[in-house]
Amino acid sequence: MSAATDPVGSRTLSERLGFRPAVVELGPTHPGVRRVMGAVGGTASFLVTLDDDRIEALEVEIGLGHRGFEKEVESRPWEGALSYVARLGHANGPIAQIGYCLALERLAGLEVAPRATWLRTLVCELARITDHLARVAALAAAIGAGAAERAAAQGERVAAGLLEAAVGGSPLGDWALPGGVARDLPADFELRFTDATRGLEAALAGIDRLLLAHPGVLLRLLDVAPLASASCLALGITGPCLRAAGIARDLRRDGPLLAYGELDFELAIGARGDDYDRLAVVVEEIRQSLGMSGQCVRRLQEGSIGREGEGVVGASSPSPSASPLVVPAGEVALSIESSTGELGFFLVSDGGALPRRIRCRAPSFFHAQALPHALIHARLDDLLPTAALFHLVSGECDR
Repeated sequence: MSAATDPVGSRTLSERLGFRPAVVELGPTHPGVRRVMGAVGGTASFLVTLDDDRIEALEVEIGLGHRGFEKEVESRPWEGALSYVARLGHANGPIAQIGYCLALERLAGLEVAPRATWLRTLVCELARITDHLARVAALAAAIGAGAAERAAAQGERVAAGLLEAAVGGSPLGDWALPGGVARDLPADFELRFTDATRGLEAALAGIDRLLLAHPGVLLRLLDVAPLASASCLALGITGPCLRAAGIARDLRRDGPLLAYGELDFELAIGARGDDYDRLAVVVEEIRQSLGMSGQCVRRLQEGSIGREGEGVVGASSPSPSASPLVVPAGEVALSIESSTGELGFFLVSDGGALPRRIRCRAPSFFHAQALPHALIHARLDDLLPTAALFHLVSGECDR
């Protein structure tokens, strides 16, 4: 066959050499996947078809973390869903709980004290900082940037300690409750926040130097796995990955719930929608969230939004003897901006103590279907850095 009838570029390398494409499965037990994806549950599996080291096809398998979340919570009283909702994320758990409570309160007509609203806003931003730093640490691990990984991991530990202090224990506990929160801030929280802020600013300075400004990282991430804004919208991508593609969409600004309408912050926006822009947007969002957290702490300390303890509605776990919440018949849909993107709940009540239907719109579920579109013709070693930045949280992928 002549070159004129069989141009070099018309066939893959495997076809030209007479080989079949290689199919490689990278499962949860793969050392690289376990290290990079462990912080978000680590149940994703990747089936990769390769031509040389280029990805020709990619399947993202999410079924290993299946729990049947929606049907599980429909079989329990409304308050019984809280522990399951928290496990949609890890550090992101309190944001999921708060989003669920907001939807339930709207459906049940429950009022929330202003102080509880500001406490929820503070906890959302502390959870966002913690989860974003875990994402940066995972990205650094995927590209072998050891010093940057240590800086991000140290920042994550500082932020996680602050989040635990704010909620009084594990972020997977029932801190957000229908009608308020389980407990107020500890007396020394302002001092803890001041100390933690210095540690977080030092971690961000290290990330700037070791990742964003590092020539090797630029070569590693620039123009890798780009997705245009139109593709992001078509695939249902939200959150930092959407803003990295140049779309200024954030529910904290565009449909403000909680106290976001009274906070000053700026949106981090990218241009190319590649891995470098995704990283830069996440790092800037950590800075913005730290600033918003400081605004919340000042408002809570000055006492202009209610007395200490106002809006605290019960213990960390509702009493088994307490009467279950009866919700009037109706339905409601509500979305909140989580650290991964738009997290929505659709609740349906038939007037009883058990939900008629609970539906969750989780961003990681959509990001899992978008990952193959971003990585076609990318190199195999671009898979894990991109997966780390898309942040495929196992609990959110559950159906």
